[in-house]
Amino acid sequence: VPMGPGNTEKQLQMMQDLQSTVICATSSYALLLSEEITKRGLKDKVALKKGVIGSERWSDKMRKSIQDGLGIELYDIYGLTEIYGPGIGINCQKEKYIHYWDDYLFIEIIDPETGKPVEDGEEGEIVITTLVKEGAPLLRFRTHDLSRIIPEKCSCGSCYPRLDIIKGRSDDMFKVHGVNMFPAQVEEILQQIDGATSEYSIAIGHDEDNNKDVMVLTVEVEGRVSFEETGKAIGSLFKSKIGVNPKVAVVPVGTLPRSEKKTKRVFDHRED
Repeated sequence: VPMGPGNTEKQLQMMQDLQSTVICATSSYALLLSEEITKRGLKDKVALKKGVIGSERWSDKMRKSIQDGLGIELYDIYGLTEIYGPGIGINCQKEKYIHYWDDYLFIEIIDPETGKPVEDGEEGEIVITTLVKEGAPLLRFRTHDLSRIIPEKCSCGSCYPRLDIIKGRSDDMFKVHGVNMFPAQVEEILQQIDGATSEYSIAIGHDEDNNKDVMVLTVEVEGRVSFEETGKAIGSLFKSKIGVNPKVAVVPVGTLPRSEKKTKRVFDHRED
């Protein structure tokens, strides 16, 4: 039942009326629906069993929030409009890695800086060559998506090769105080903080008076922990892991805006 993004009221009503068992969405919208279903007490009125989630990277914390909120099995799907749409690969029930269909495409992993192939198991940029596409075949198409090939055979028994979950994009990188960083690094830090959720926002500006960049990291935190202590823990870990000391703002769950499409997390006001 194609619904398109947005119109959450209609989405929830259709789920109940048609007793849909599978939802396909971005992780951002799946989280929004999960929160709305919990808030409205609709968990017993919907029949969802599985979620096929794609179109943007999502952290383990976001995955757990969606899984707990909806009580469903989650599958990570990978695809690009330029290739075959959302059908490049999906993980199985056994493991989190993504099986891709090597009878339809050939995947390489390259160093995004040099363009040279890397060994299986090493992280780099996904490059795809289509094997059966006729209308618009692509040869060594650079996706900018970062991942790695998993060389071992999957425990499910499938012979289809596997990619690790998408770590982010090579063009997601932003620089503060001369330090290069990716949203995935921020999510890895929040993963280690008790009480911190998957939801965060980064604002970067330039302090003209002191001639230096300023980074503000806003994080949603569960009410069961101390906001002050959690903020200090995030700042300390951020400094030790990445080498940048951000201003950390801790806010209650639900404060940051939710998206019905993809969530924009980094706002660089230095470009304004």
